[in-house]
Amino acid sequence: MVIDGGMGTAPVEDTGWQAIAAQVGSVTRVCLYDRAGLGASDPAPAGPRSSSDAAHDLHAALSAAEVKGPYLLVGHSIGGLHAQVFAAQYPAETAGLVLVSSTHPDQVTTWLALLPPPAPGEEKAVTEARSFLTSMQTDPSKNEERLDMRTSAREARQLTSLGKKPVIVLTHSPRFRMVPGLSEPIAVRLEDATQRMQRQFLALSTNARQNVAARAGHGLPHEAPAFVVDGILEGVAAVRGHQLRN
Repeated sequence: MVIDGGMGTAPVEDTGWQAIAAQVGSVTRVCLYDRAGLGASDPAPAGPRSSSDAAHDLHAALSAAEVKGPYLLVGHSIGGLHAQVFAAQYPAETAGLVLVSSTHPDQVTTWLALLPPPAPGEEKAVTEARSFLTSMQTDPSKNEERLDMRTSAREARQLTSLGKKPVIVLTHSPRFRMVPGLSEPIAVRLEDATQRMQRQFLALSTNARQNVAARAGHGLPHEAPAFVVDGILEGVAAVRGHQLRN
């Protein structure tokens, strides 16, 4: 099993992921992965990066460490987007996915489309959200890993099906507000769309299941670690059952 964290997160050094790995490590081998430029990993090459770069780096690291696949990939937030790209590029080495409040390929474009058009006197939070989302999509220098979100989303859309390989979707609570400060009607509209996109991950496999947290938000590994552990163990059991049948 391989864990890939959210934006700017180095799972090897992160106490939340360390605790989760310690619990899951009793039933399967766990590899915590720090992307280029994070933790003790080498710096990333200059210029924008994409999920394909992250997937290639992970594949190279696993090969160098002689950790043989296939792998159950556990990806949180942007790590989930990278996991989707890894599965698209290395299908034979992907045993299944556990997507932990994962970024959806259409997430940014969907949120932007749901925000009201610019208007004089609009809420400051709406203006700031629109600016933030637009810069996320167009300017990789605005995030700490220089990730090209538009290219990464296009790469992730290449994953259309894992067949019968297990996909476990762990989703944050619908009560969570991904963009703080927005008026409730707009915030609810965005969250409803986010929950719909989370359900869309179920179409990646005929052996897909979703668990939704009761209260925890996007930071599931730290807010609801037991929920994440249970989901990962469900994924491990599902992969082993699938391998026995095949």
